[in-house]
Amino acid sequence: MKIDIFFFAALFSLGFLIVVLEFVRTKKLKEQYSLLWLLIGAVMIILSLWRNLLNLVAHWLGIFYAPSLLFMLGILFSFALILHYSVIISKLHTQNVRMAQEIGILNKKIEDLSERVNGGETVENNTTDTV
Repeated sequence: MKIDIFFFAALFSLGFLIVVLEFVRTKKLKEQYSLLWLLIGAVMIILSLWRNLLNLVAHWLGIFYAPSLLFMLGILFSFALILHYSVIISKLHTQNVRMAQEIGILNKKIEDLSERVNGGETVENNTTDTV
């Protein structure tokens, strides 16, 4: 039994879609991020099953071996996704730094208020261990 690359790509893409849907169902992946994965999976299945379209697009792009277009699309999508996640990580890093600074400021204000209320004693000095 000979399995060609188109059949393998279609099976892989279908399995990929099932895994993404399962991750969404079990809430391991948010819906907003799953749309990107579902889109690329659908495109891969369409190009895998509709060989004439794949050959046409490959010829139009100057690619001599049409199945390599499937892998090229996967790699390009991966690069785009990595860039997208890098932007998100950078934004989260900035938010974390700002939040840490705000927590430090709030802790200082709590200490200052505690000193004013307790007459110079800090909260840590005022607590006693009860056994």
